[in-house]
Amino acid sequence: MDATGKVIWANNNEIQTASLKGVVAELGLKDGERVPLPGRDLGSCEVFPQKLKHNANGRFVVICGDGEYIIYTSQQLRNKSFGSALDFAWSPTGTGDYVVRESPSKVVLFKNFAEAKALKPAQCTAEGLFGGALVGVRGPDCIAFYDWDELRFVRKIDASVKNVYWSDAGDLVVLASDASFYVLRYNRDAVAAAVHLQLPDGVEGAFELVHEMAEKVGSGTWVGDCFLYVNASGRLNYYVGGEILTVAHLPTKMYLLGYLPRENVVFLMDKTKAVTSFTLNVVLLEYQTAVVRRDFASANAILPRLPADQMDAVARFLESQGFKEEALQLSTDPDQRFDLAVQLAKLDVAKEIMMARAATDVHVSATDMQHKWKQLGDLALNDGNYGLAEECALKAEDLSLLLLLYTAKGDLPGLSRLAALAADKHRHNVAFVALLLLGRIDDCVALLVDTKRLPEAAFFARSYSPAQIPAVLAAWRQDLAL
Repeated sequence: MDATGKVIWANNNEIQTASLKGVVAELGLKDGERVPLPGRDLGSCEVFPQKLKHNANGRFVVICGDGEYIIYTSQQLRNKSFGSALDFAWSPTGTGDYVVRESPSKVVLFKNFAEAKALKPAQCTAEGLFGGALVGVRGPDCIAFYDWDELRFVRKIDASVKNVYWSDAGDLVVLASDASFYVLRYNRDAVAAAVHLQLPDGVEGAFELVHEMAEKVGSGTWVGDCFLYVNASGRLNYYVGGEILTVAHLPTKMYLLGYLPRENVVFLMDKTKAVTSFTLNVVLLEYQTAVVRRDFASANAILPRLPADQMDAVARFLESQGFKEEALQLSTDPDQRFDLAVQLAKLDVAKEIMMARAATDVHVSATDMQHKWKQLGDLALNDGNYGLAEECALKAEDLSLLLLLYTAKGDLPGLSRLAALAADKHRHNVAFVALLLLGRIDDCVALLVDTKRLPEAAFFARSYSPAQIPAVLAAWRQDLAL
């Protein structure tokens, strides 16, 4: 698919085309629905097609197969050029600029459909060929890059590469291998300054490793600084700033055709040539791209254009990039806002979130609320905010924390309330300690008897309350007789 939404495919030697521009909006299709593809016959080609690819502006299309390539006009399938080629790659700029791999030892550059330069790669055997900002020649366990001007050597990277995807700006590239993909940043200025020297190892600093992601890429394309791809598990994902976000889970194995930014739609095709579409908001991608580039002026200008239902996704992305303050301001998800407030040590904000949620969310899990109150209480205790720690412990029913607080402060009324609360909650160990600290020995004995801890009650009475021994022994004998 080219940048305007024109799709071209082959049925044996018959070539067909269709336009996907405006189809989704016109038919009101939902995500995952099949897109009608009324194909138009362009004609037949002379070779059996194994690869079809539009050039940069979509005016021409190349068909490769049987060790040959033929370049046609994309509208009428008129022959423009042809030749021998095991592989073919278009230039990202020139209309008639391309490179072909004629053999494992020869690569030929064409400019304006005329041969301009032939190269015998010295760095590796040419087993594959890729286009983009640089010409990529794949070897058995490496890939070598050359410029488009004169096929001058730029840099060799030792990696087993299956495919190469360049961003439109030409400053980022994905090298996809069998089990992962590498995101590299291309330093165009360093290459321009040193490529003419033709050093044996190429240009030092031509590439910088940005991220290595443990995902196998089936097919992909760049949208700004976001890499949109289909992985081996059948998920449509996109990478941005070191994070991988899932757009959709695909029902079958699909190939990514492309993305139309004006329509916010990505198109995929399966092996039966059925096309499916999914919505992906270009404004969100632009915002994420601006944040990754640290262009905060542009990001702030884009932010008002984002739909309200995307704010939680934006907040999660900002959190992953380390901008937790901004994420807290944008998020509408109570769980996420609470976690961010805790991470930022904003105890009052976290408390407000919890109070508001308790008052409005009737379906909230009591266990989840208790866990969050306990988490906030522990944080307040570490921060020395004992009043908030006590309040959180009461709401979380964290009796151990209350015992610690009241004991440390010498709060006798608090210990008395805790003893009653612990007894009601059947937390007899806490109740016993609280009663013991209060000096209520008789109540301690009574608690042990009530909980059938009669041997302990007898020994405790023997040590601390001899007057209770007859009653405890009588209860013990009665229990043994049962």
